[in-house]
Amino acid sequence: MKKILFSSLMAIVCFLIASCSSTDTPGQALSHYMDALKNKNYEEVVNGIAFPDKLTPEELQQAKEQWRALLEEKSAKTIEQQGGIASFEILSEEISEDGNSATVTYKQVFGNGTEDDGTQKMVKKEGKWLMDINK
Repeated sequence: MKKILFSSLMAIVCFLIASCSSTDTPGQALSHYMDALKNKNYEEVVNGIAFPDKLTPEELQQAKEQWRALLEEKSAKTIEQQGGIASFEILSEEISEDGNSATVTYKQVFGNGTEDDGTQKMVKKEGKWLMDINK
């Protein structure tokens, strides 16, 4: 479980981006959550994670606390090592036919000049786009 959480954390850290106030689309939602991560608002980032529905309330709370701790311990170091975020761009969004899942493709440039191209799966739950961490 810890290995999965750590791997997912590293994927999320790679998706740090500039702010966007609207979350009507999966890309806008991802931008919002990653801006929260950049600003060390870990509670908002954790609120943007789609946890499995099968978790009991106690398990959900524990999972959220574990994610918050991982973000607080690891993300600041990773961001600092890469010189911060210089730029981020949503390249595309592919929304499924049923409108409940999507893949967001992005390009990110760090302050040290390194670039990261990648994708983030998103799911829509109760009308809200969330980051899908289930691999």
